[in-house]
Amino acid sequence: MANRAVAEAEGLETVERNTLQEQIYRQLRNSIMSGFFKPGQPLSTRAVAEAVGVSVMPVRDALRRLEVENALVVGHNRTLEVPRLTGETLREICQMRIALEGLAVERSAPMIRPADIHLLESLCTTMEEGIRAGDSDAYLQANWAFHSQIYRRAPGDILMSAIESLWLRMGPYFRMVASDRGHLENAMAAHRDIVRALARADSIAARRGVAADIESATADLADRLESMPIATS
Repeated sequence: MANRAVAEAEGLETVERNTLQEQIYRQLRNSIMSGFFKPGQPLSTRAVAEAVGVSVMPVRDALRRLEVENALVVGHNRTLEVPRLTGETLREICQMRIALEGLAVERSAPMIRPADIHLLESLCTTMEEGIRAGDSDAYLQANWAFHSQIYRRAPGDILMSAIESLWLRMGPYFRMVASDRGHLENAMAAHRDIVRALARADSIAARRGVAADIESATADLADRLESMPIATS
């Protein structure tokens, strides 16, 4: 009888118990990298569960995974919150980003196709529209999509994983300069330079554009940190 039941169910697929938790985890992770949360912002299990319309259990598991990745830290009242950075940590991350993202764009350059260039140009347009409309959310989301689209073209998964771990630390800080018109104009100039370099398969120029983008953002963020000191958790 059991064998017959199994035979009749052969067309079914196993339902993963952690599917919901994975979806919540990915959504939160992408939101952190895209700068939707601010440094020091608390993310309580109950608040997140209410926001996404689920029970607290999958949210608790997702938040725990982000804590393991250092994307969240234990703050006041034992609530997980977005980490704060010091100027020293910011400079260290800058150096690591230049090395890793520079390598990624250099390795991606030979893999970039016309469809990729079209998408990158479209994302640049989205960022520019966000700047004109004063829509920081639109700009920040397109900014992460722009960079990740390039880096994911690099062969292998380890490099992208390392880059994402740094963006988890930096993403919340991008919002601090997302309303600075001078910063955004410099960023868009670098983005356009990167696209032009990739269009002609110039990996050296593309790497130079990525470094310029990171260095400019770091300098602007460092100025903000000095004027608005943020205590470590």
